[in-house]
Amino acid sequence: MPACGWCSTTCCAALASIARRGGSAIRLHPPLIAATALFALGSVAVAAWNSALFHWINGHNSPALDRLFGLISGLGDGLVAVVVILTAALFRPRLGCAALLAFLLSGGIAQLLKRLFDLPRPPAVLEHVHLLGAPLHSHSFPSGHATTDGVMATAAILMWGKANRALGLAVALLFLLAAIGRIYGGVHFPRDVWAGLAIGIVTMWGCWRWAARWPVMTWQQQRWWQPVVALLLAATAAVLGLGYHVQPSTAQPLALLVPLAALFLLARQWKRPTA
Repeated sequence: MPACGWCSTTCCAALASIARRGGSAIRLHPPLIAATALFALGSVAVAAWNSALFHWINGHNSPALDRLFGLISGLGDGLVAVVVILTAALFRPRLGCAALLAFLLSGGIAQLLKRLFDLPRPPAVLEHVHLLGAPLHSHSFPSGHATTDGVMATAAILMWGKANRALGLAVALLFLLAAIGRIYGGVHFPRDVWAGLAIGIVTMWGCWRWAARWPVMTWQQQRWWQPVVALLLAATAAVLGLGYHVQPSTAQPLALLVPLAALFLLARQWKRPTA
């Protein structure tokens, strides 16, 4: 069974199992039903037109798009994401903790599936692939970068919520474009990116709901909270900025821009109360 078909079948089977339980203990809300239906339809579409979608996205390349996707596709790099998450934790501690856990959990799931399926990447099976960065050949499904992008896109919407919905959606769109950049850059098929986004989004949403029960306010009142967050942020920013190789290599400027922005915000936020 194709990987996307497996994801769709598993998701639908889980929904059917929940529905069969009935009763008032578990209720299926219309947004959940709509989201599940959209995911199932999208999975079928991506599975059916996986190759055609890849050729269309990867084939419509230009120097301007190379620069755009070459840079933003690095937003899904693991260390880049960790620095961004820890920076967010300075302002929204609960959300930052949830995002960090979601990043770790979803990354573990993605790596497990990569080794379970071990599907070839585009350069291994296709000719004349437009590449950004070094060619990769194995462990294609799902995309680890897209998994991280799914976490970050969901976190962006939760970060600003109703207070600044437009900004949250704009940042989320940026991370979705970063995921598409993995197709444009020739290292993943659409099925890989679709599955990765789904894993990241679902994991982030689940961690955020779970985080509502965490005693984050109590943690913030402890003397260790601010120094620990600041130390973790400073350490990861230093590693990122001092010789770390961002994937893809075309996104290397992020290794300088992201740490500088993070340390600037850390300096401004130091000793201020967090909400």
